[in-house]
Amino acid sequence: MITVSVGSAIAHGTKFGAPSVGMSVKDYQSLVFLDLQNTVRMDWDAVRDMPGYFLIDNQGHPSISVVDYNLAETVKRIDMGETGNHHIWILPGARYAWSSQRYESDQFWTIDLTTQEVVDKFSVSMDGKTVIAPLHVGFAYTQPLAVVGNILDKENGYLTFLSTATRRPLQTIKLSCNGARDAMFTLDDSKIFTTCQQEPKGVSIVDVKSRKEIKMIPIPGGRAGSMTPDGKYFLAAGKGVIVIFDTKSGDIVKTLKVPGGGGNFTCLPDSSKCYNGLRKANSIAVIDMKSLEVTKVIETGPNANRLYLNPANTRYGLVANESGKSDIVTVIDTQEDIAVKNIYTGLGPHNVAFNPKGTRALVTTKKETVATLIDTSAADPMEWDTITTDIASGIQNNGVRWVPTPEALLSAMN
Repeated sequence: MITVSVGSAIAHGTKFGAPSVGMSVKDYQSLVFLDLQNTVRMDWDAVRDMPGYFLIDNQGHPSISVVDYNLAETVKRIDMGETGNHHIWILPGARYAWSSQRYESDQFWTIDLTTQEVVDKFSVSMDGKTVIAPLHVGFAYTQPLAVVGNILDKENGYLTFLSTATRRPLQTIKLSCNGARDAMFTLDDSKIFTTCQQEPKGVSIVDVKSRKEIKMIPIPGGRAGSMTPDGKYFLAAGKGVIVIFDTKSGDIVKTLKVPGGGGNFTCLPDSSKCYNGLRKANSIAVIDMKSLEVTKVIETGPNANRLYLNPANTRYGLVANESGKSDIVTVIDTQEDIAVKNIYTGLGPHNVAFNPKGTRALVTTKKETVATLIDTSAADPMEWDTITTDIASGIQNNGVRWVPTPEALLSAMN
């Protein structure tokens, strides 16, 4: 999954507010996109000077922690009512966010970011299909549409289309692979590529207009997937392999052998290189997207899962080594493709978010009841270091996102 995005093929938004039913493509693309996980668009420039908070999803505790990174403390807890909230997803326009479900349930939460309160809970299941663990959300680029899978289901593969205007599910379709995980739209919204984490593992390709599966390609050990920022390729991580698809034809163009495998992807903004977590190899692979070759394997730490790039200087980023026995994130130089240093965190670093100026990073630590705040303000990443490992959160703190403060968001909306 991509962690940053720019590029001439993608519009950049400046407007804040909720999507609406029937809005034009132009109006939709004018909205600010702030979710950086399953969507290759991030409008950092629109929020660079805005004050904000980090939101932490506490999967094992019915709350979201609101963190003031200037004070280095949690200033509020959002009551979720029940546990299972794993990832926060910022809807286009940044008025609302969804919190998605990791447990064997189908509940989503809607949070109004102008009040930082839960304003709705809804079931993702529909059409006689029971959705289990709808976890990773991908947003469309031309219309108020989103999609989510069912990552824990060993018997079924489902994709559910959701409206970001009504904030409700629209339709659930059946796939040929089970446990859909990382569903992403092509930049023209014509197709969705999704990985499936349960047997038979692989990649399913769906036609958005007809909402029917085009084909499924088996991949042994298939797990994570991602689109390159230029929209040209979809990458899927399997057992000892990285499989590269051409998004126009839907065909495999290259299969690369790697040690370990299965971790998440991050690509540089210009799509020149992508990085894949090689979990059991405790490393990340560097993929040259011109030659479509692995040019280097960088040793990082236990269960290396994903590289997160600093939005102010994407030469440097942090790798989450998310093993339950790990307490480090690794600083990576993407120009030299080397590990610069390790920074100590709480136990089990899982997700990382930066503020828009790139001066602070919050690392969730899923084996602790606290999270870690890191000072990333120095131009020299050797000077990056931990501020505190005691940001109050909850057990299994997993997803984290940066959001504007309610005051800044209301001002921008007006």
